[in-house]
Amino acid sequence: MAEKYLIQVDDQPLEAEIERLNGGGGARVRLHADGEWQFAELQHVRAGLHVVMLDNHPVELYIERRGSAVDVTIGRRTYHIQIGRGRRAASMAAAAAASDGIVRIRAPMTGAVLEVRTEPGAEVEAGDVLVVIESMKMNNELRAPAGGIVERVGVVADGQVQEGDEIVVIRPPETPAS
Repeated sequence: MAEKYLIQVDDQPLEAEIERLNGGGGARVRLHADGEWQFAELQHVRAGLHVVMLDNHPVELYIERRGSAVDVTIGRRTYHIQIGRGRRAASMAAAAAASDGIVRIRAPMTGAVLEVRTEPGAEVEAGDVLVVIESMKMNNELRAPAGGIVERVGVVADGQVQEGDEIVVIRPPETPAS
């Protein structure tokens, strides 16, 4: 049975299905964008370096964990990727799906706010760390899914946050403040 995920690559959400194959560690992967199944097998080479075999064609990539997300470098291009299932996928979709271009970042979990690295009026780029939340003894960096101007920050360092609380609101640079 295929597992369903919401994958956010830079600021673009994608729906994906992964069907793990018995024996061998391979999987079939289908992205919602094209709907075609592809065979994929990830092979670990050394710390951070991997080779993914896509339909028997090797692609070398470097994977670096960044809190609850990863940065994947293929050639000269680096992609910031967040993967979510269940409630986390729903919160990612809510952050990415604002039709007016306004991005509302909500807490994906309950926890303690360790750091707030932005403020209203600050210009941010996609991938910038905005807030660090500690939950279950793990530090989770919440990053900007898109560039823009920070309109509101709803948390303070040393404060508490509940899952679903609005943390940061980002508007596109050309959108007037509300």
